Amino acid sequence: MTTQPGIDEIRRALCENESAPNGLLRNARAEELVAAAESTGDRDVLRTALFGLIKAYEYSTERGKMMVPFARLLQEWDSDPAAFGSHDTYTFHWMFKWVSSGMLTLPEMPLATMEQWLAEMERRHRIAGYSERAVRQAEFELAVDTGDTDRAARAFAAWTAADRDRMANCHACELNDQGQYWLDEGRDDKALHTWEPVLAGHSTCMEEPHRVLAKSLLPLVRTGRLDEARAHHLRGYRMARGNESLLPTIGQHIEFCALTGNEGRGLELLAEHAAHLASDGNPWARLQLFTGVLVLLRRLRHLGLADEPAVAYAGVQRTVGELHDLLDAEAAAVAARFDARNGSDVVSGRLTRRLEREPLTDRLPLGVRAAHPAPAAPASPAPAGTQRSAAGPERTVAELAAEARKLRAHGHPRAAALWDRVETLLSGSEETPDPLLAADLREQRALRAARAGDGSTARGLFEEVVAAYRAAGDPGRAALNDLRVLYAAVQGEAQPTEVWQLLADAEEAAHALDPADPTRRRRIASAALTRVKLEAALTRDETGPDHHDHHHDNDHRAHERFDAALAAFVAEFGDGDDVGDVVAEAEQARAEQAWRGGEGEKADALFASAAQRCVDAERPWEAAEPLARRASLLHVLGRPQEAEEAARAALAHSAELVEPDELGRIRLTLAEVLQHVHGKADETAAHALEASHWFDAAGDTVAGAYARHVLAQAYAATGRDAEAAEVLESALPDLLRLGDDQAVQSRQLLARSLRALGDQRAAAEQYLLAADVAKGWDDDRPHAQLATLAAECLAAAGLLDEAAAAYHRAVALWRAVGEQGACARVLRSLAWLEARQGRTDAAKELMARALEAVEGDDPGDGLHVERARTCAQTAALLLDALDDVEYEYEDEEEDADDGGEEQEHPRAVADGPSDDDRVRDEAVGLLDRAAAIYASLGPALLDERVGCLVRAAWTERERHRTDEAASRIRALIAEVSSLDTDEARDALPDLERTLEQITSED
Repeated sequence: MTTQPGIDEIRRALCENESAPNGLLRNARAEELVAAAESTGDRDVLRTALFGLIKAYEYSTERGKMMVPFARLLQEWDSDPAAFGSHDTYTFHWMFKWVSSGMLTLPEMPLATMEQWLAEMERRHRIAGYSERAVRQAEFELAVDTGDTDRAARAFAAWTAADRDRMANCHACELNDQGQYWLDEGRDDKALHTWEPVLAGHSTCMEEPHRVLAKSLLPLVRTGRLDEARAHHLRGYRMARGNESLLPTIGQHIEFCALTGNEGRGLELLAEHAAHLASDGNPWARLQLFTGVLVLLRRLRHLGLADEPAVAYAGVQRTVGELHDLLDAEAAAVAARFDARNGSDVVSGRLTRRLEREPLTDRLPLGVRAAHPAPAAPASPAPAGTQRSAAGPERTVAELAAEARKLRAHGHPRAAALWDRVETLLSGSEETPDPLLAADLREQRALRAARAGDGSTARGLFEEVVAAYRAAGDPGRAALNDLRVLYAAVQGEAQPTEVWQLLADAEEAAHALDPADPTRRRRIASAALTRVKLEAALTRDETGPDHHDHHHDNDHRAHERFDAALAAFVAEFGDGDDVGDVVAEAEQARAEQAWRGGEGEKADALFASAAQRCVDAERPWEAAEPLARRASLLHVLGRPQEAEEAARAALAHSAELVEPDELGRIRLTLAEVLQHVHGKADETAAHALEASHWFDAAGDTVAGAYARHVLAQAYAATGRDAEAAEVLESALPDLLRLGDDQAVQSRQLLARSLRALGDQRAAAEQYLLAADVAKGWDDDRPHAQLATLAAECLAAAGLLDEAAAAYHRAVALWRAVGEQGACARVLRSLAWLEARQGRTDAAKELMARALEAVEGDDPGDGLHVERARTCAQTAALLLDALDDVEYEYEDEEEDADDGGEEQEHPRAVADGPSDDDRVRDEAVGLLDRAAAIYASLGPALLDERVGCLVRAAWTERERHRTDEAASRIRALIAEVSSLDTDEARDALPDLERTLEQITSED
């Protein structure tokens, strides 16, 4: 038989449930507590339980259920309003607004009932003496939901004109609805202006700025404020995620992703909240969630992804198309129910308009790692034989091919896109390309296979290309593709003898070209450079492993031979610009060799020369890579200004590049350089964001992850910790693949952001995980630092036992590496942790150990500050413990005055006061010692010295030695007055007030 809980037990349970997470479990517990409270017969505890149940419903998907408990609360009020205290009276009238807005979300609630309820709310608020502001806002919401625009305009004007009193909604919630009004009127700028206090964090509440951040997304994009839209999404989704009372907000984030080219991110958000799709919840909230999801699903269908997997619904895994059809039907049905209730088609009309929205931008990079759905091939090709340019008339295949050949001859990166257009046009027509064009297109297919890493397929295709060009009468292109056959063979891991033979064939083909062929010198130079590189690579492979010393000598000699061969190549072909880009390739290879060999200045000169050769050859896009590499080198060499100049030059020269991995590298280089330049964090973030976008397009998850690490660093540097955490969490799995150093750096950065956001438990987890990685390193200092940081976060999270264990671990580590100052700092923190739990003796012992760790008179030990701080904190601990005993004594005296049994207190015995005085004298001695150490270190630590002497003076006064206390402060004022520093000038007014307080009578 279950024992009925008592009233005190119920009250404790109500208090615990108040802080429980929003959701069905909290609601169920609140319902149980109402039943338990009712069984006690105590009307007061029943009212408290009813208030708790209504609040639980309000912040969940079961808002519609609050009418029943509120009706019971209304009966309680009507039967005995005097039983409600002032706070309960206020809360009772406040909840009228919740019930009024809750009715709007239930299509089964008759319109007449809502009108009656609004009138009842107005009557009761008027009787209670409240302004009509809350009532007019409720009327406005009713008018908007039912589509009565004239009434909505009148109510809006009356609402915003009425006085704000205690019954008005919080300012943030009011601004939310007011901004929505202007948004519905098509006035994006005015809506955003109205929301500004909420978006800036000046006006907040339990659900703001969560909701306004989501509502601002599309208007920000429409008004061109893309950076703010990105930031609001990252920050706002983090706030709303997992909160079932904010499902409409989740829907808006999903819709934003769908309309900004982030369909993959939208699918991830949908997966995180898929359980709510089939749940029985508030109809209005479900409709808003469905609408955002349907915008995404419609977009995916348009991209040809209807058959791709989406999420499970009703226990069955669904494709995009299946889920769309199910939700579309359900959303239409729910909207129809609201329309039937309202007597209009307002809700269905709003649903249709949202679903018909077109994308606002092709792609807005968000910085987070997400799967990006690849659009299916277009359902119908472009018209045969022609292509309409966005900037010009229709162009024939022959014209496009001629332009593509011209760009190709100059090495222009955009030539490939023209060949793709030619291929697309021909694929949709019956036109047969001539032999030369057929060879050109076959060459493009071979190049695509090579870029995809399929060496075997690429080799076969290149061999066909060689034959096709020879048959078409273009031996120059054939000679080039002879070299590509060689590259594909190497890619396919062909044997060295075969590789050498292919090189010999390519060299023979190049030299066999007619001397009048304009490509002959380029083909010969390319073959010669290929020989130099192959000799270095294949010779190194043939050498194989050896003893360490011999291996090092072999590497050194190979390095010298390779550099000499490259230098000889440059000397032979360096005159003239016709092969300047090929010579630049050789110089860049020399630069990389020099950098690896520790010859930084030589590498710098070679990178600069390579870039200039590309510019002189009128191929500026090829200068981007050597300039970027030069920027990285200069950054390592500690020449930040030159590094920035080189990185910016690389970006400027990359304008014509099209390969996403190249574009990503250029931007990441600039971001890495700028992140160490003061005041450039925002620009760093912009370039790192672009880099991550391009690496995603290239499918390079590792480089993309590192770019996100740089992006998160830039965000964190400017206080954008929510964005930093969101970016890092998305990239962390890939970052962990970059080695232990990167894993520790990324986890530590994430922990700092989480800590800044107040999520101490999650921050501690990241610090501990990083510490586990660092514990195997030769240097234990990082391990010790991470253990210390984890302990601080665990303590802040209230996990005191875990914090103590982490602190003890850190003490042992700091002691092992001989860092006595750090050891003392951790021991002090551990002492305060013990004091926080009332274990004063253990805290004093730890402070003594901290002082012992830094004791000594060696002026060169660098421990002066830690010595002083340990003395000061030991004194503070002693005095605080004394104050705690006094407070306990006073409490017991009050209990005795109230009629309790008088007991002898330890402080009441004859020698009690002298013990206290001895503690105070000891504390004063420690404070004086700390102040003396601070004085020896100069004015930089004036604030800490003043703090010690002021507390010593107050302690003297507690010993009834007012003259000594006043003398201390007067001497300190005289000393500080003689100092010509801002710190001294700031300290003087406080010291003068302290002197006045000390010398005044009690």
